Amino acid sequence: MTKLKPSNLLEKKFNIHVDQKESFRKYINELCKWNSHTNLVGKSTLIDPYNSHILDCLQITKFIKNKKKSIIDLGTGAGLPGVVLAIVNYSNVFLIDSNIKKIKFLKHIAKELNLSFKIFYSRIEDFKNLKFDYIVSRALSGLDKLLFYSIKLSHNETKMIFLKGEKILSEIETAEKLWKFDYTLRDSISDTRGKIILLENLRKND
Repeated sequence: MTKLKPSNLLEKKFNIHVDQKESFRKYINELCKWNSHTNLVGKSTLIDPYNSHILDCLQITKFIKNKKKSIIDLGTGAGLPGVVLAIVNYSNVFLIDSNIKKIKFLKHIAKELNLSFKIFYSRIEDFKNLKFDYIVSRALSGLDKLLFYSIKLSHNETKMIFLKGEKILSEIETAEKLWKFDYTLRDSISDTRGKIILLENLRKND
């Protein structure tokens, strides 16, 4: 059975306005409906979607203070975290995915919730000529591949924020064979096994 109320932790940690709560409610409702016929997210994550998805993605807002900065969500899937950021008024959000069914869902959500994020139906490696202030991603791939995707979308000041799992230290070790970067790890508040990795100064190893 799906829990359709925000958790106390979400209410306590984030200043969510009434209209944003309503948008989250509508988003979760549409996500559950669409997921019954389109594989958007794992079914088990919809038992408590506010914790699994909304709270998890809202953590990113702690690290992006300026809501006008450009943000790209790599392999956005169901719009996580990109749609969540748009709901809480980040105004320059780009979503990219190569799955047409997920793109259709995102267009539906944009219309239903009157959100103005930009949607790109493309493979990440084919996406060119734009640079972003922030690159975010959740449950897409290993860190080494995320950095491969990120390097051509980055300018000198670009920061990356990736929601990762308990294998992050191993992923960092693998990535450091190919890349140089500065990073900080933070604990996830939605899952004791989760980590948030904040990266900057990405460059190729000599």
